Amino acid sequence: MSERKNSKSRRNFLVKCLCPNCTASSEHSHSRVQKGAMLICPHCNKLFQSDAKLVA
Repeated sequence: MSERKNSKSRRNFLVKCLCPNCTASSEHSHSRVQKGAMLICPHCNKLFQSDAKLVA
């Protein structure tokens, strides 16, 4: 029987974040948001770091 792959690493989904510059919501990778990586707003093209304010 084959071993089961680690399914937690494959659970990468999109979450909505608010841009602090233009307050527009955009979708970003959940893993990037959780890591605190720099994100770019597709509306105003500014870089920002998420502070875990996710829009449901």
